Amino acid sequence: MSKPIISVNGSSTMNIRNKIAVVLLAYADFESLEIALAAHTKFLPEDVHLFILQNGRGNYDCERTYSVAKRYEYLFARNVKVVDWIAPQAPYYAIRALLNSEMMQEFDYICKVDDDVFPLQSDWLDRLCECYEVSHEKYGDSLAYVTSLVNNNSFGFAELITRSYLKDEYFDKIARLPIEHMPYCEEAGIFRYEFDSKWDAIWRLPYISRWLHSKTTLNPEHYIDITKKLPDVEFNAKERYSINCMIFRKQYWNDIFMGDSDDEYSSQMYCKENNKKIVVRLSVPFVHLFFFTQRDENKDLLPLIRECYQNWLDLPFPVSLCPLKEYENENRLRFLEKQMSRKKESLLEHIFSLKNRGDHKVITICGIKIKINRKKSPKE
Repeated sequence: MSKPIISVNGSSTMNIRNKIAVVLLAYADFESLEIALAAHTKFLPEDVHLFILQNGRGNYDCERTYSVAKRYEYLFARNVKVVDWIAPQAPYYAIRALLNSEMMQEFDYICKVDDDVFPLQSDWLDRLCECYEVSHEKYGDSLAYVTSLVNNNSFGFAELITRSYLKDEYFDKIARLPIEHMPYCEEAGIFRYEFDSKWDAIWRLPYISRWLHSKTTLNPEHYIDITKKLPDVEFNAKERYSINCMIFRKQYWNDIFMGDSDDEYSSQMYCKENNKKIVVRLSVPFVHLFFFTQRDENKDLLPLIRECYQNWLDLPFPVSLCPLKEYENENRLRFLEKQMSRKKESLLEHIFSLKNRGDHKVITICGIKIKINRKKSPKE
Protein backbone atom coordinates (compact mmCIF):
# COMPACT_ATOMS: atom_id res chain seq x y z
CA MET A 1 0.00 0.00 0.00
CA SER A 2 1.24 3.50 -0.81
CA LYS A 3 2.37 6.00 1.79
CA PRO A 4 0.04 8.99 2.21
CA ILE A 5 1.04 12.28 0.66
CA ILE A 6 0.95 14.90 3.40
CA SER A 7 0.07 17.89 1.24
CA VAL A 8 -1.26 18.60 -2.23
CA ASN A 9 -0.23 21.19 -4.77
CA GLY A 10 -3.38 23.25 -4.64
CA SER A 11 -3.72 26.38 -2.51
CA SER A 12 -6.92 25.27 -0.79
CA THR A 13 -7.06 24.82 2.98
CA MET A 14 -10.07 22.45 2.92
CA ASN A 15 -7.89 19.37 3.40
CA ILE A 16 -10.66 16.90 2.57
CA ARG A 17 -8.05 14.15 2.31
CA ASN A 18 -8.18 13.66 6.10
CA LYS A 19 -11.98 13.44 6.12
CA ILE A 20 -12.64 10.99 3.28
CA ALA A 21 -13.52 7.30 3.00
CA VAL A 22 -13.73 5.08 -0.07
CA VAL A 23 -17.01 3.18 -0.51
CA LEU A 24 -17.22 0.31 -3.00
CA LEU A 25 -20.61 -1.20 -3.82
CA ALA A 26 -20.45 -4.94 -4.56
CA TYR A 27 -23.14 -7.31 -5.74
CA ALA A 28 -22.38 -10.49 -7.73
CA ASP A 29 -19.48 -9.83 -10.14
CA PHE A 30 -16.80 -11.61 -8.11
CA GLU A 31 -14.33 -12.01 -10.99
CA SER A 32 -14.20 -8.27 -11.64
CA LEU A 33 -14.17 -7.47 -7.92
CA GLU A 34 -11.05 -9.59 -7.39
CA ILE A 35 -9.10 -7.55 -9.92
CA ALA A 36 -10.49 -4.24 -8.69
CA LEU A 37 -9.66 -4.95 -5.04
CA ALA A 38 -6.15 -6.09 -5.97
CA ALA A 39 -5.52 -2.65 -7.49
CA HIS A 40 -7.40 -0.67 -4.83
CA THR A 41 -5.50 -2.23 -1.96
CA LYS A 42 -2.20 -1.85 -3.80
CA PHE A 43 -2.76 1.89 -4.24
CA LEU A 44 -4.85 2.69 -1.16
CA PRO A 45 -3.09 5.14 1.20
CA GLU A 46 -2.30 3.59 4.57
CA ASP A 47 -4.50 6.04 6.48
CA VAL A 48 -7.63 5.66 4.31
CA HIS A 49 -10.50 3.26 4.95
CA LEU A 50 -12.16 1.23 2.20
CA PHE A 51 -15.71 0.08 2.95
CA ILE A 52 -17.02 -2.76 0.77
CA LEU A 53 -20.82 -2.67 0.84
CA GLN A 54 -22.08 -6.16 -0.04
CA ASN A 55 -25.46 -5.51 -1.63
CA GLY A 56 -26.58 -9.04 -2.42
CA ARG A 57 -26.67 -12.41 -0.63
CA GLY A 58 -28.11 -15.87 -1.10
CA ASN A 59 -27.18 -17.08 -4.60
CA TYR A 60 -23.78 -18.46 -5.58
CA ASP A 61 -22.44 -15.35 -7.31
CA CYS A 62 -23.40 -13.07 -4.42
CA GLU A 63 -21.92 -15.41 -1.81
CA ARG A 64 -18.77 -15.82 -3.89
CA THR A 65 -18.49 -12.03 -4.16
CA TYR A 66 -18.92 -11.79 -0.39
CA SER A 67 -16.08 -14.28 0.12
CA VAL A 68 -13.82 -12.15 -2.11
CA ALA A 69 -14.66 -9.08 -0.02
CA LYS A 70 -13.99 -10.91 3.23
CA ARG A 71 -10.67 -12.21 1.87
CA TYR A 72 -9.47 -8.66 1.32
CA GLU A 73 -10.77 -7.63 4.73
CA TYR A 74 -8.53 -10.35 6.23
CA LEU A 75 -5.57 -9.33 4.05
CA PHE A 76 -5.88 -5.62 4.88
CA ALA A 77 -7.58 -5.64 8.27
CA ARG A 78 -6.52 -2.10 9.21
CA ASN A 79 -8.02 -0.49 6.12
CA VAL A 80 -10.71 -2.68 4.60
CA LYS A 81 -14.12 -3.22 6.20
CA VAL A 82 -16.91 -5.36 4.74
CA VAL A 83 -20.38 -3.99 5.42
CA ASP A 84 -22.79 -6.92 5.51
CA TRP A 85 -25.42 -5.71 7.96
CA ILE A 86 -27.37 -3.54 5.52
CA ALA A 87 -30.21 -5.42 3.80
CA PRO A 88 -29.70 -5.77 0.01
CA GLN A 89 -31.76 -3.17 -1.86
CA ALA A 90 -31.54 -0.69 -4.72
CA PRO A 91 -27.98 0.70 -4.76
CA TYR A 92 -29.03 4.25 -3.92
CA TYR A 93 -30.80 3.17 -0.73
CA ALA A 94 -28.03 0.77 0.34
CA ILE A 95 -25.38 3.47 -0.02
CA ARG A 96 -27.57 6.02 1.75
CA ALA A 97 -28.07 3.66 4.68
CA LEU A 98 -24.31 3.26 5.01
CA LEU A 99 -23.46 6.94 4.66
CA ASN A 100 -26.05 7.91 7.26
CA SER A 101 -24.91 5.23 9.71
CA GLU A 102 -22.89 5.78 12.86
CA MET A 103 -19.98 3.98 11.22
CA MET A 104 -19.51 6.89 8.79
CA GLN A 105 -19.91 9.81 11.20
CA GLU A 106 -16.21 10.67 11.20
CA PHE A 107 -16.15 11.17 7.42
CA ASP A 108 -17.34 14.32 5.65
CA TYR A 109 -16.43 13.26 2.11
CA ILE A 110 -16.92 10.06 0.15
CA CYS A 111 -15.18 8.50 -2.82
CA LYS A 112 -17.74 6.09 -4.31
CA VAL A 113 -16.46 3.49 -6.77
CA ASP A 114 -18.11 0.63 -8.61
CA ASP A 115 -16.98 -2.96 -8.06
CA ASP A 116 -15.29 -3.24 -11.46
CA VAL A 117 -13.50 0.12 -11.43
CA PHE A 118 -9.97 0.72 -10.14
CA PRO A 119 -7.03 3.17 -10.15
CA LEU A 120 -3.55 2.72 -11.60
CA GLN A 121 -1.44 5.07 -9.47
CA SER A 122 -0.54 5.45 -5.81
CA ASP A 123 -1.40 9.16 -5.68
CA TRP A 124 -4.83 8.89 -7.32
CA LEU A 125 -6.81 9.80 -4.21
CA ASP A 126 -4.60 12.74 -3.27
CA ARG A 127 -4.89 14.18 -6.74
CA LEU A 128 -8.67 13.78 -6.87
CA CYS A 129 -8.96 15.41 -3.45
CA GLU A 130 -6.82 18.26 -4.74
CA CYS A 131 -9.11 18.54 -7.76
CA TYR A 132 -12.13 18.78 -5.45
CA GLU A 133 -10.51 21.50 -3.35
CA VAL A 134 -9.41 23.57 -6.33
CA SER A 135 -12.80 23.15 -8.00
CA HIS A 136 -14.62 24.12 -4.81
CA GLU A 137 -12.58 27.32 -4.66
CA LYS A 138 -13.82 28.11 -8.16
CA TYR A 139 -17.44 26.97 -7.94
CA GLY A 140 -18.21 26.96 -4.21
CA ASP A 141 -21.34 25.04 -3.24
CA SER A 142 -22.26 24.74 -6.93
CA LEU A 143 -19.73 21.90 -7.16
CA ALA A 144 -21.46 18.52 -7.22
CA TYR A 145 -18.53 16.14 -7.44
CA VAL A 146 -15.21 15.45 -9.14
CA THR A 147 -14.22 12.29 -10.95
CA SER A 148 -11.32 10.63 -12.73
CA LEU A 149 -10.82 9.70 -16.36
CA VAL A 150 -12.51 6.32 -16.80
CA ASN A 151 -11.58 4.53 -20.01
CA ASN A 152 -14.68 2.38 -20.56
CA ASN A 153 -17.11 5.23 -20.07
CA SER A 154 -18.90 7.30 -22.70
CA PHE A 155 -17.29 10.59 -21.68
CA GLY A 156 -13.90 9.10 -20.84
CA PHE A 157 -13.80 7.19 -24.10
CA ALA A 158 -14.53 10.32 -26.13
CA GLU A 159 -11.83 12.27 -24.30
CA LEU A 160 -9.27 9.50 -24.84
CA ILE A 161 -10.05 9.31 -28.54
CA THR A 162 -10.01 13.04 -29.23
CA ARG A 163 -6.97 13.82 -27.07
CA SER A 164 -4.61 11.00 -28.03
CA TYR A 165 -3.11 9.16 -30.98
CA LEU A 166 -5.93 6.59 -30.70
CA LYS A 167 -8.13 8.86 -32.78
CA ASP A 168 -6.72 7.83 -36.18
CA GLU A 169 -6.84 4.10 -35.51
CA TYR A 170 -10.35 4.33 -34.11
CA PHE A 171 -11.85 6.11 -37.09
CA ASP A 172 -9.79 4.23 -39.69
CA LYS A 173 -10.22 0.67 -38.38
CA ILE A 174 -12.68 0.37 -35.52
CA ALA A 175 -15.69 2.61 -36.20
CA ARG A 176 -17.09 0.65 -39.14
CA LEU A 177 -20.70 1.80 -39.41
CA PRO A 178 -21.39 5.12 -41.14
CA ILE A 179 -23.36 7.40 -38.88
CA GLU A 180 -26.10 7.95 -41.45
CA HIS A 181 -27.06 4.28 -41.03
CA MET A 182 -27.80 4.73 -37.35
CA PRO A 183 -31.52 4.63 -36.49
CA TYR A 184 -33.22 7.83 -35.37
CA CYS A 185 -30.16 9.95 -36.10
CA GLU A 186 -31.38 13.54 -36.42
CA GLU A 187 -28.13 15.24 -37.25
CA ALA A 188 -24.98 14.31 -39.11
CA GLY A 189 -21.92 13.64 -36.98
CA ILE A 190 -18.39 14.62 -37.77
CA PHE A 191 -17.26 10.98 -37.85
CA ARG A 192 -18.61 7.55 -38.67
CA TYR A 193 -19.70 6.84 -35.14
CA GLU A 194 -20.36 9.59 -32.69
CA PHE A 195 -19.26 8.81 -29.15
CA ASP A 196 -21.11 11.43 -27.18
CA SER A 197 -23.63 10.53 -24.51
CA LYS A 198 -26.46 10.79 -27.03
CA TRP A 199 -25.45 7.64 -28.87
CA ASP A 200 -22.99 5.92 -26.54
CA ALA A 201 -21.15 3.84 -29.12
CA ILE A 202 -18.94 2.21 -26.49
CA TRP A 203 -21.98 1.29 -24.39
CA ARG A 204 -23.93 -0.14 -27.34
CA LEU A 205 -21.09 -1.94 -29.12
CA PRO A 206 -18.92 -4.22 -26.93
CA TYR A 207 -16.27 -4.71 -29.60
CA ILE A 208 -15.27 -1.06 -29.22
CA SER A 209 -14.59 -1.46 -25.50
CA ARG A 210 -12.68 -4.64 -26.32
CA TRP A 211 -10.38 -2.65 -28.57
CA LEU A 212 -10.06 0.08 -25.95
CA HIS A 213 -9.11 -2.44 -23.25
CA SER A 214 -6.28 -3.66 -25.48
CA LYS A 215 -4.92 -0.11 -25.65
CA THR A 216 -5.42 0.90 -22.01
CA THR A 217 -6.47 -1.75 -19.47
CA LEU A 218 -4.05 -4.37 -20.80
CA ASN A 219 -1.29 -1.78 -21.18
CA PRO A 220 -1.50 0.24 -17.93
CA GLU A 221 1.88 2.00 -18.20
CA HIS A 222 0.97 3.25 -21.64
CA TYR A 223 -2.47 4.34 -20.44
CA ILE A 224 -0.82 6.35 -17.65
CA ASP A 225 1.64 7.90 -20.07
CA ILE A 226 -0.93 9.14 -22.60
CA THR A 227 -3.07 10.76 -19.90
CA LYS A 228 -0.48 12.30 -17.56
CA LYS A 229 -0.58 15.76 -19.17
CA LEU A 230 -4.32 16.01 -19.74
CA PRO A 231 -6.16 18.92 -18.08
CA ASP A 232 -9.10 19.14 -15.71
CA VAL A 233 -12.34 19.65 -17.63
CA GLU A 234 -15.92 20.45 -16.73
CA PHE A 235 -18.54 17.90 -17.73
CA ASN A 236 -21.88 19.09 -19.07
CA ALA A 237 -24.15 18.33 -16.10
CA LYS A 238 -27.22 18.30 -18.34
CA GLU A 239 -26.06 15.00 -19.82
CA ARG A 240 -26.02 11.62 -18.11
CA TYR A 241 -22.67 10.61 -16.64
CA SER A 242 -21.79 7.07 -15.63
CA ILE A 243 -20.80 7.53 -11.99
CA ASN A 244 -18.10 4.84 -11.86
CA CYS A 245 -15.92 6.96 -9.58
CA MET A 246 -16.91 10.17 -7.80
CA ILE A 247 -15.78 12.28 -4.84
CA PHE A 248 -18.48 14.33 -3.13
CA ARG A 249 -19.51 15.83 0.17
CA LYS A 250 -21.36 13.14 2.10
CA GLN A 251 -24.59 15.16 2.25
CA TYR A 252 -24.72 15.12 -1.56
CA TRP A 253 -26.09 11.58 -1.53
CA ASN A 254 -29.10 12.67 0.53
CA ASP A 255 -29.59 15.78 -1.59
CA ILE A 256 -29.90 13.97 -4.91
CA PHE A 257 -32.89 11.87 -3.85
CA MET A 258 -35.89 12.81 -5.99
CA GLY A 259 -38.05 9.74 -5.44
CA ASP A 260 -36.17 7.54 -7.91
CA SER A 261 -34.00 4.62 -6.82
CA ASP A 262 -31.71 4.97 -9.87
CA ASP A 263 -28.69 6.72 -8.32
CA GLU A 264 -27.13 7.67 -11.65
CA TYR A 265 -30.35 9.22 -12.97
CA SER A 266 -31.01 10.98 -9.66
CA SER A 267 -27.52 12.47 -9.69
CA GLN A 268 -27.95 13.68 -13.25
CA MET A 269 -31.35 15.28 -12.65
CA TYR A 270 -30.21 16.92 -9.42
CA CYS A 271 -27.19 18.47 -11.16
CA LYS A 272 -29.25 19.50 -14.17
CA GLU A 273 -32.05 21.15 -12.18
CA ASN A 274 -29.71 22.88 -9.74
CA ASN A 275 -27.01 23.90 -12.22
CA LYS A 276 -24.34 21.91 -10.38
CA LYS A 277 -20.79 21.51 -11.64
CA ILE A 278 -18.95 18.27 -12.37
CA VAL A 279 -15.18 18.33 -12.85
CA VAL A 280 -13.13 15.52 -14.41
CA ARG A 281 -9.41 15.22 -13.71
CA LEU A 282 -8.30 13.60 -16.94
CA SER A 283 -4.76 13.02 -15.67
CA VAL A 284 -5.98 10.41 -13.17
CA PRO A 285 -6.64 7.27 -15.25
CA PHE A 286 -9.09 4.61 -14.05
CA VAL A 287 -10.12 1.30 -15.55
CA HIS A 288 -13.74 0.22 -15.87
CA LEU A 289 -14.06 -3.40 -16.91
CA PHE A 290 -17.64 -3.85 -18.13
CA PHE A 291 -21.01 -2.28 -18.63
CA PHE A 292 -23.69 -4.97 -18.39
CA THR A 293 -24.10 -4.67 -22.17
CA GLN A 294 -20.49 -5.80 -22.64
CA ARG A 295 -20.15 -8.69 -20.19
CA ASP A 296 -21.20 -11.61 -22.40
CA GLU A 297 -19.12 -10.61 -25.39
CA ASN A 298 -16.03 -9.49 -23.48
CA LYS A 299 -15.96 -11.78 -20.47
CA ASP A 300 -13.20 -13.87 -22.07
CA LEU A 301 -10.88 -10.90 -21.43
CA LEU A 302 -10.99 -11.51 -17.67
CA PRO A 303 -8.21 -14.16 -17.54
CA LEU A 304 -5.96 -11.89 -19.63
CA ILE A 305 -6.66 -8.87 -17.43
CA ARG A 306 -6.21 -10.90 -14.25
CA GLU A 307 -2.83 -12.21 -15.44
CA CYS A 308 -1.78 -8.72 -16.55
CA TYR A 309 -2.46 -7.20 -13.13
CA GLN A 310 -1.07 -10.16 -11.20
CA ASN A 311 2.27 -9.33 -12.84
CA TRP A 312 2.01 -5.55 -13.06
CA LEU A 313 0.92 -5.04 -9.45
CA ASP A 314 3.62 -7.46 -8.28
CA LEU A 315 1.44 -8.94 -5.55
CA PRO A 316 2.67 -11.48 -2.97
CA PHE A 317 -0.69 -13.30 -3.16
CA PRO A 318 -2.82 -14.47 -6.10
CA VAL A 319 -5.42 -12.04 -7.44
CA SER A 320 -8.04 -14.76 -7.68
CA LEU A 321 -9.34 -16.94 -4.90
CA CYS A 322 -10.05 -19.68 -7.47
CA PRO A 323 -8.46 -18.91 -10.85
CA LEU A 324 -9.27 -22.20 -12.60
CA LYS A 325 -12.74 -22.36 -14.11
CA GLU A 326 -12.84 -26.11 -13.49
CA TYR A 327 -12.54 -25.57 -9.72
CA GLU A 328 -14.98 -22.67 -9.86
CA ASN A 329 -17.57 -24.90 -11.51
CA GLU A 330 -16.98 -27.58 -8.88
CA ASN A 331 -17.61 -25.02 -6.15
CA ARG A 332 -20.76 -23.84 -7.89
CA LEU A 333 -22.10 -27.39 -8.21
CA ARG A 334 -21.28 -28.08 -4.57
CA PHE A 335 -23.13 -24.94 -3.55
CA LEU A 336 -26.18 -25.90 -5.64
CA GLU A 337 -26.10 -29.42 -4.18
CA LYS A 338 -26.28 -28.01 -0.66
CA GLN A 339 -29.09 -25.67 -1.63
CA MET A 340 -31.10 -28.49 -3.21
CA SER A 341 -30.55 -30.70 -0.18
CA ARG A 342 -31.87 -28.01 2.13
CA LYS A 343 -34.86 -27.35 -0.09
CA LYS A 344 -35.57 -31.09 -0.31
CA GLU A 345 -35.64 -31.37 3.48
CA SER A 346 -37.84 -28.31 3.69
CA LEU A 347 -40.17 -29.68 1.00
CA LEU A 348 -40.51 -33.05 2.73
CA GLU A 349 -41.25 -31.30 5.98
CA HIS A 350 -43.85 -29.22 4.18
CA ILE A 351 -45.54 -32.38 2.78
CA PHE A 352 -45.56 -34.34 5.99
CA SER A 353 -44.05 -33.95 9.43
CA LEU A 354 -44.88 -34.89 12.99
CA LYS A 355 -43.49 -32.89 15.88
CA ASN A 356 -43.98 -33.24 19.61
CA ARG A 357 -44.64 -30.00 21.44
CA GLY A 358 -44.88 -31.11 25.04
CA ASP A 359 -48.62 -31.17 25.77
CA HIS A 360 -49.56 -31.52 22.10
CA LYS A 361 -48.39 -32.74 18.72
CA VAL A 362 -48.31 -30.88 15.40
CA ILE A 363 -48.92 -32.83 12.21
CA THR A 364 -48.18 -31.05 8.92
CA ILE A 365 -49.81 -32.43 5.78
CA CYS A 366 -49.19 -30.55 2.53
CA GLY A 367 -48.59 -27.38 4.45
CA ILE A 368 -51.67 -27.72 6.62
CA LYS A 369 -50.85 -27.90 10.33
CA ILE A 370 -53.06 -29.92 12.66
CA LYS A 371 -52.71 -29.58 16.41
CA ILE A 372 -53.53 -32.67 18.51
CA ASN A 373 -53.66 -32.18 22.25
CA ARG A 374 -52.19 -34.97 24.32
CA LYS A 375 -54.79 -36.81 26.40
CA LYS A 376 -54.39 -36.27 30.10
CA SER A 377 -54.21 -39.29 32.37
CA PRO A 378 -56.84 -39.72 35.14
CA LYS A 379 -54.26 -38.78 37.73
CA GLU A 380 -53.67 -35.43 35.94
